[in-house]
Amino acid sequence: MSYQSHYGYPCVDDPNDFSPDAESCSRAELAAHKLACQTYGTTAYQPNKGCTTTYNENGEMVMHVLRTSWGIGVNSIRCCDECKEPGDNLIACHDCGGYLDFCEVCWPNHTKTCEVQPQ
Repeated sequence: MSYQSHYGYPCVDDPNDFSPDAESCSRAELAAHKLACQTYGTTAYQPNKGCTTTYNENGEMVMHVLRTSWGIGVNSIRCCDECKEPGDNLIACHDCGGYLDFCEVCWPNHTKTCEVQPQ
C-alpha cells in the first residue's frame, strides 16, 4: 500500500490519515484532531469543519476563513502501487498478501504478472 504526502488543510475523511503540524496548529485544533481519531467510526465522531465563506445579502463574498477544526498538516493519501496516482477505489491484491493496491487501469496488467507469494 503506497501513500502520497500532501501538506495543507485536511482533505481526507479518516482523521488517522492526517497529521497536524504541531508548530502551526492551536491547542484547540490539536485536541479536536486527537478526539476525532479516538472517536472515528463511532456516533460520537465529529468530522473536520473546513474553511468557510460568508456572503452578504447580495451574494457577494464578504469573508473567506482559511481555518479548519484540525488545523493544517500532512495528509496521507492512498495511491496505486503501479502508477502512483491517488485513488479512492483502489483494488487490493490478496494474492500478494493484500499489501499492494492498484487502480482500475493498472489492475488488469497486475493480474497478468502477479506472482503469488508462498504462505
